[in-house]
Amino acid sequence: MAKNVPMWREALKVIADLLGVEFKPCIDEATIVKKIAREISRRKTLMRNIDVSNVVGKNTHMQGLKSVLEMDSENNEVRMIGIWGMGGIGKTTIAKCLYDELSFQFEASYFTQDIKGIHRDHDLMNLQKKLLVYNTLIGDDISLWSVESGRAEIKARLGKHKVLLVLDGVDKIEQVHALAKETRWFGPRSRIIITTRDRGLLRSCGVETIYEVKCLDDEASLKMFKQIAFEGRSPPCDDFEQLSVRAAGLAHGLPCALRAYALFLRGRDTSPEEWEEAICGLESDPDEKVMEILKLSYDGLAKQLQNVFLQVSCLFNGETFHRVTSLLDGYEVENKLWLRILAEKSLINIATSGYVILHKLVEQMGRGIMLDCGKFLGDAETIRDALVYGEGTKVTECISLHTCEITSPFSMKTSDFNRMHGLKFIKVYKHVDYIKSNLNVTRDDLNLPHTVWSLHWDAFPLSKFPIKFPQDYLLDLVELNLRHSSLETLWSGTPYLKNLKRVDVTGSKNLKRLPKFSAVKNLEELIVEQCTRLKGVPKSLREASALRRLNLSYKGGPRSPMCVVIRELSRTQCIEVGFPTANVEMELTNLSIEGDLAFHYPSLCEGYAEYFSFSSEQHIPVTTTMSLQQAPQLISEFNKFVWLTITRFSYKENGPPFTFRRFPNIPTLKELKLINLNIQVLPDGIGELEILEKLDLSGNDFENLPEAMSRLPRLKTLRLRNCGKLEELPELDQVQSLTLSNCRNLRSLVKSSDPDRYCLLELCLDNCNNVESLSDQLSHFTKLTYLDISSHDFETLPSSISYLTSLETLCLNNCKNLKSVEVLPQSLQFLHTHGCDSLEADALEIFYEGRNIKVPAKPQSVCFQETEMVRHERDHQATKSRLPKFLSCLYS
Repeated sequence: MAKNVPMWREALKVIADLLGVEFKPCIDEATIVKKIAREISRRKTLMRNIDVSNVVGKNTHMQGLKSVLEMDSENNEVRMIGIWGMGGIGKTTIAKCLYDELSFQFEASYFTQDIKGIHRDHDLMNLQKKLLVYNTLIGDDISLWSVESGRAEIKARLGKHKVLLVLDGVDKIEQVHALAKETRWFGPRSRIIITTRDRGLLRSCGVETIYEVKCLDDEASLKMFKQIAFEGRSPPCDDFEQLSVRAAGLAHGLPCALRAYALFLRGRDTSPEEWEEAICGLESDPDEKVMEILKLSYDGLAKQLQNVFLQVSCLFNGETFHRVTSLLDGYEVENKLWLRILAEKSLINIATSGYVILHKLVEQMGRGIMLDCGKFLGDAETIRDALVYGEGTKVTECISLHTCEITSPFSMKTSDFNRMHGLKFIKVYKHVDYIKSNLNVTRDDLNLPHTVWSLHWDAFPLSKFPIKFPQDYLLDLVELNLRHSSLETLWSGTPYLKNLKRVDVTGSKNLKRLPKFSAVKNLEELIVEQCTRLKGVPKSLREASALRRLNLSYKGGPRSPMCVVIRELSRTQCIEVGFPTANVEMELTNLSIEGDLAFHYPSLCEGYAEYFSFSSEQHIPVTTTMSLQQAPQLISEFNKFVWLTITRFSYKENGPPFTFRRFPNIPTLKELKLINLNIQVLPDGIGELEILEKLDLSGNDFENLPEAMSRLPRLKTLRLRNCGKLEELPELDQVQSLTLSNCRNLRSLVKSSDPDRYCLLELCLDNCNNVESLSDQLSHFTKLTYLDISSHDFETLPSSISYLTSLETLCLNNCKNLKSVEVLPQSLQFLHTHGCDSLEADALEIFYEGRNIKVPAKPQSVCFQETEMVRHERDHQATKSRLPKFLSCLYS
């Protein structure tokens, strides 16, 4: 009996801490017992588990959230985390799954669902009362006289208890402050979870741990759609399978849209024709309920933010952050802030690549608002009526005409825009590869409204720009974008365009000369790539002191190349670019030249190239010291570049070598590309680039690389394609991605015998048939997840592959002699065997049995994609794949 005393003592302590019911207000014991029984019954109903077994992606979310909640931690701290994402993305569902799994581990728990919606008409004290009533036995008649008294009551009654509190759908900071302003209101090891669309709100509440919910990928989207549309059954036939892919694609990974579309089509599963009609309807007119869910985020914005969002959704989806901030209403500094706030509120995404991206349905929601109020014209017929008959022209701010979608002849005069006195943005665009157009433009005087900020007209059909520039005209014009136009010249004279920052006439093959820029003093970007008849830049460009980016093409031929000279100037290395025109003085952070270039750095390196570009993080002072009789020079600091590219467009065996005597000192360099230059010897100085992360030396003729490369601590990506004379590699245990395609003389990959030294994750060895003891060398890379050994001569796979326990993708394309694949690891998910003529289908079928291996329908021909493409890689199709479809000819 004595041994039970400690247990009883502990149990009594627990009981003493439990919240009780005051007896005095009750008439008798029967009444109070009945009240307690009723309350317990209510709680038992609320605690009943919900069915979340069919939630797509549930396990991934639970694993990620549990790791940040640290449920197994012995630490007594109270943790507050946020679940953040756009409307309809599944934050509430994820929070419910988490609550369902974890609530039993807490002494008190409460889930406040959709505070911004269900509780919008109730005051904060009502929320506080619900929390207190659910977690105590004090009854529904609790009275709070102020929000402050409610805070004190929560702290007093829950301050000693381990609490799980979920605040769902929060959109105001006052809601959090009323229920969980401070973690010390709750007992040790409590967890407070807040779901919201507003990341800024979480930060204002001091929430440091934020779990971001992202859209589903294509596979998960299709799974969720079919799960709802066919109620867990398989599609009736292949036609429904293909239609399901189309319907799921319309949601672009947004769960609420997937559910809405699946439910809409569920009752139509007997006729593919009916599904086809319904899907066509959804493509042109998205579900209203989905739009309303998304519009809640817009409705909560201040007026200024609403205007910014609407302009971005109509015109700038997929554009660069810098371009968007320069074209929006207001000052550029303010616009940067507005865009970041919109990103915090889940309405836009600012990608790490520098692009502003909107979810397709969010874009449609914004465009719908602008169409309804008449400020945005995006339909060809509506634009025709506005231009010809003047319908709605007083309020129109934006015109966006996609000429590829004009189905009937569309004639217009350039003067038709004159009556739109509030017009700010004109955008006439087309796909690069779309030749035919039904748009017919007649030339007359085009006196654009002075309010126009951006004039963007792809494939402008006229040879002369039909704008007259009287004094103080078009003062607001910020951007002139006339890519692939038929223009021979832009304007004549010296118009005063004080706000013009960007001119892009890329691909205007008839353009013979550029206008005077003496009155365009704020010009920041001049892009004249692929203008084959243009022979240089004008002398007046030196007066554009704000210029920071210059992209041009030069076709002088190998006998008359443009000179790119690097020389010492005031203790820094500087670039001089010689143009066949007058002197130029400017400041640049970006330069890109395509064409015939003679590169020379006295005592360091020299050679012939076809593409040269650099970028710096800061403005670089540029000066010139040349006389009027000399070719002009563009001079920029060379030792502050972040990335540098010098390439030829194709590799030529025994081509003229680009020679390095010493390697230039560029301590800030993070990415370097020296491609197809036939470099024979690479100096040891490359080992001094201490922050270099990406290095591409493809298409060169060296036999080995400097051992100094092992001293590059941050080097993670190394590409050595088509280095046909390369025989061995230095010690590169820091590299994570290594591409060695077509290195036909390569014999050795490793020097160390210690496999734990290497952190290689991706290795591309296709057509490298001379690697000695391939199996032994592969055994050193135990962390590999991707391996390409295509175009090899072996009959059986290297035995060490079976020990690569992290390998997920294996490429064996065009291994003509391969007969069996018996030694593959269990971790493998993707197997590519295109062109393996000796490999019998039976061998693969036997191997696939019992394995979750995915066999792609098409071969994978390359291992990795370039992160920065030069001209020969930046063709139309590649560009269209990187940006949204309607932006295929707008990329910078």
